[in-house]
Amino acid sequence: MLPYKDALKIILADVNIPERRDLPLDETLGAITATRINGTEYLPPFHNSAMDGFAVINHMTKGASQNTPITLTVDGSSMAGDFPETSSDFIPQGAWEIMTGAPVPEGYDAVIRIEDITILARDDNERPTEISIMTEAFEGKNIRKAGTDFCPGDLLMEKGIRIGPNHIMALAALGQANIPVITPPKVAVISTGKELVDDMARTLKPGQIRNSNSPYLIKSLAAFGIAARNEGTIFDEPDKFEQKIQELLSGDLQIILSTGAVSMGRYDFIPDGLKKMGAEILFHKAAIRPGKPILFARFPQGTYYFGLPGNPIASAVGLRFFAYPLIRKMLGQQQEKPVKAMLNDDFTKDSPFRFFQKAAFDVNADGRLTVDILPGQESFKIKPLLQQNCWAIIPEEGLSVKAGNLIDIYPLSTDFGPNFGQG
Repeated sequence: MLPYKDALKIILADVNIPERRDLPLDETLGAITATRINGTEYLPPFHNSAMDGFAVINHMTKGASQNTPITLTVDGSSMAGDFPETSSDFIPQGAWEIMTGAPVPEGYDAVIRIEDITILARDDNERPTEISIMTEAFEGKNIRKAGTDFCPGDLLMEKGIRIGPNHIMALAALGQANIPVITPPKVAVISTGKELVDDMARTLKPGQIRNSNSPYLIKSLAAFGIAARNEGTIFDEPDKFEQKIQELLSGDLQIILSTGAVSMGRYDFIPDGLKKMGAEILFHKAAIRPGKPILFARFPQGTYYFGLPGNPIASAVGLRFFAYPLIRKMLGQQQEKPVKAMLNDDFTKDSPFRFFQKAAFDVNADGRLTVDILPGQESFKIKPLLQQNCWAIIPEEGLSVKAGNLIDIYPLSTDFGPNFGQG
């Protein structure tokens, strides 16, 4: 049976990259950068004060202390948003009242905070005219120099990075109004099975279950920045399935995900239906648990098709470890890298497959990352998801892993949760 690594090679072998587009900065949250982005400005754009206080010339404060204060006149005043206009022949004679963030006037090279100054006199508008300084100032004290954060040419973001609020702060500060991003692939989700009920409020009849796969897939993709279309549920009717797929192929979809009807049962009609419609089935079944019956195909026009098994956890594994890598490559992102965690308890498996296990990581008293494989690993059991915060990977090699060994773990959703892999 096809090993997972070989299945992944097939998925990533020949990937169509969607077009790029420019988005206004306030619309880019969650988008993926299409190019490297370099700064074009200095930040701060000018020397400014880090404190409320008074700008001074450092040598004029030499010897100042609580016991030997120095008196200075005040030449002017400015607050954040002002730009002090001084004549070309202006020569500082004393101090300059200044607020946090205000530009430091030409000629001054330090700022003394307000707490280290006594105001001796004010004018009719309550502006200080004379102060007493009780501390020395060295050159650059309490001044934020222009360009100490960013300079023109600095790398802001690499290509293939998901834009988060932290990036938006930097991009906004540097005047990056429009950002080149990759157009996300268009994805559709279909469920199969006459037992499924899509209306959460409906009372179930005997033999029915609620459709949990579609909400999970749709919202997981949304968290990944993909606005997937929910194309509803097809009962176990091959003709209607083929009609729906042909309808979807007439549009501009890049990926179709379906759940159910890919195993070997009487009503598992998807493999034959795809062949009838001209799809090339690139693999059907992989040496994994859960999710062994997974199918991957491609239509002549280039649309990718993932046939995910119907059990909820098998469906989740198919999205997380098969569809996500394809989407990452389409978006120009690096593939994820796992983190190593120490297994807390022995684990035994009954086949030489790769196991994707519902798990929870934590940091122990020694500061080491550890992981527990949760009870309830059957692919129909959803309850462990409520305690799960990662997937634990048990490799194909061997049938057991001893406690204390390091294993690979991945977060529930790529790009979210702890910073496990490449953003």
